[in-house]
Amino acid sequence: MSMKASILHVGVIILSVCAPLRGHAQARAWVGILLGEGKQGGVKVEGIVPDSPASRTALAAGDEVLTVDGVPVHGPRALSATLGGSPVSKPVTLGVLHGGRQRTVVVIPLARPSDEQLIRQRLLDKPAPAFTLSRVGGVGDDTLAAHRGRTLLIDFWATWCGPCVHSLPELARLEQKFAGKLDVVGISTEPVATLLRGMRELGIAHTVLADAKEDVTRAYGVFVLPTMVLVDGSGVVRHVEVGANVEGMAGAVEHLLSHP
Repeated sequence: MSMKASILHVGVIILSVCAPLRGHAQARAWVGILLGEGKQGGVKVEGIVPDSPASRTALAAGDEVLTVDGVPVHGPRALSATLGGSPVSKPVTLGVLHGGRQRTVVVIPLARPSDEQLIRQRLLDKPAPAFTLSRVGGVGDDTLAAHRGRTLLIDFWATWCGPCVHSLPELARLEQKFAGKLDVVGISTEPVATLLRGMRELGIAHTVLADAKEDVTRAYGVFVLPTMVLVDGSGVVRHVEVGANVEGMAGAVEHLLSHP
């Protein structure tokens, strides 16, 4: 599934469902499970968001959710739809396959944090997830470790994303201003041919990496584009911007490099 599709099908990445309240905007319930396709007809738990409702239960990566309050679920969309009728703060009983044995897990959904709160909670002041990805239009792979000792700005983007494209000139300005201290790396799940064409048409000079399997995008919890992650020279995430607030990221870069 492409990143564009993943954004549309948010339940595949982070379980976030809507429960409408009469006369009010929709209240969004959230448990904090990273979801994938199950092997036994249910929904695989790919991971658990730290400090989420699911993190307070016995759910674990590799589990497979088979039922919600006794109702079978088949695939991430079905699980999201089923939980959509559950009010915030009302306990939900999940039938789970764990290590070949079935068990029940009770989780209490909470109101969904904002996109920025979610990703900051996942990354901020923690070691950045390692990656090894091929350079688009370049030679060999790039890794997180290769940037050790320099500040790294990771830009999760796509050529079809207008705000991403709008941010490119400011990213180029930052890399030029802090040459030798700041590396800017773009990561996209688009096909290499699309990225090569986009790099030519948009005049992109910084490194772009192809995340065809979306493994790195998932590891960073990215489900909104653009998302920019600032990593210090020791490999710790120091700032996150979800959306096209490139001015906010520029301020964070200048502050970090002025106060290492």
